[in-house]
Amino acid sequence: MVAVFERKCYTAGKLRANIRKGREKAMQNLYYLIALLCFGGCAAQYVLAPDGEYDYRVPVGRGDARTGFETLFASTVKVVWTPQYANVFYTHDMRDDRGFLLHLPLRDENSPTGYRLARDGIRETVDSYSKVGTALVIARQSVANQYNVAVALTNAHVVTAPDTIRYFKRDARGLETTVLERISIKISTSLHVVNRDGESISAQIVRLDPEADLALLKLTIPHPMRKPVPFLLRLGKTSDLQWGNFVYIVGHPKNKMRLTAGTVSLDEEDDRFFVDAAIRAGYSGGPVVAVRDGLPNFELVGLCRGASTETYRLLVPHQRINEGTVISPDLLDQISVEEREVVEPGLGFVVSIEAVKRFLLDSREPLREIGVNIKTDAALRMWGF
Repeated sequence: MVAVFERKCYTAGKLRANIRKGREKAMQNLYYLIALLCFGGCAAQYVLAPDGEYDYRVPVGRGDARTGFETLFASTVKVVWTPQYANVFYTHDMRDDRGFLLHLPLRDENSPTGYRLARDGIRETVDSYSKVGTALVIARQSVANQYNVAVALTNAHVVTAPDTIRYFKRDARGLETTVLERISIKISTSLHVVNRDGESISAQIVRLDPEADLALLKLTIPHPMRKPVPFLLRLGKTSDLQWGNFVYIVGHPKNKMRLTAGTVSLDEEDDRFFVDAAIRAGYSGGPVVAVRDGLPNFELVGLCRGASTETYRLLVPHQRINEGTVISPDLLDQISVEEREVVEPGLGFVVSIEAVKRFLLDSREPLREIGVNIKTDAALRMWGF
């Protein structure tokens, strides 16, 4: 009886072990089947299970991801704003009446700078430069047989510059003096945007809010031009963002459309946050989109405002001084101090979607004035009109 009992126990234990191995094998086969289906036949596979929150890392999509990015790019344009300045340069006489070198020129009430000028000490030029940024098109309506009117959002600093700029001479310690060396006065500006196909579109400023750093642009688009199209992706909520959420930013550094990405850092203010993305000139005004439950589920959470910069003062020799030249006392007078701003990567500033919506709600009257019907436009209704 004892021998028979031991054999029955051994048989039952072995049976349970075989059943357990069979279940494990079945689960393993099921896992392989799911993986095969997702990699071979699904439009997208998710690294993270959908949970209704913004993602901390990006679930990689297959076919749909490219469609999502192309939808985003189709409503994003490059902004080119070009101010023109009339410049007056003043060269001062740096010697006294006995010919001795001075640190500052002598006073002269008849001089436009208040200091004695050198012979032919006034030179005038006209020059211009271009600011390049990014804008997001939020509406497009047909207003005539020949063209459409579109509305685009960007940063105010992309399309503004001081009316008058003054440059003063610096002393031996690099400190600014009261001796005016140059004055630049803005005499004209031009503004246009470039769509995804490289076509240029005339633009004008409709409204500026320097404090919020936002600007509203009117685009005049010929009917045959297909792009840009209005932004029709979902609007997100800054309040839903958490530390470490992942966002994408579209911009135009070096005049080319580019995509960067980073993680979110929250701020004490509820509707502001930062991004550790590689942001540089050209990203200002670009859309910042978060990913909710995998690509291509983009939601607009703000506009890129720019990156942190550090200002440095550098000793710069005159252009006529060749490399390797021994600096004599006379040549020291030809060395100037220049300030240069260097972008610090890893700290990007974002204008929140809530601030953008407030700006748009305050822009209802300017939109009416340019012929954009805020009550019937589907894209604008999404913003709360």
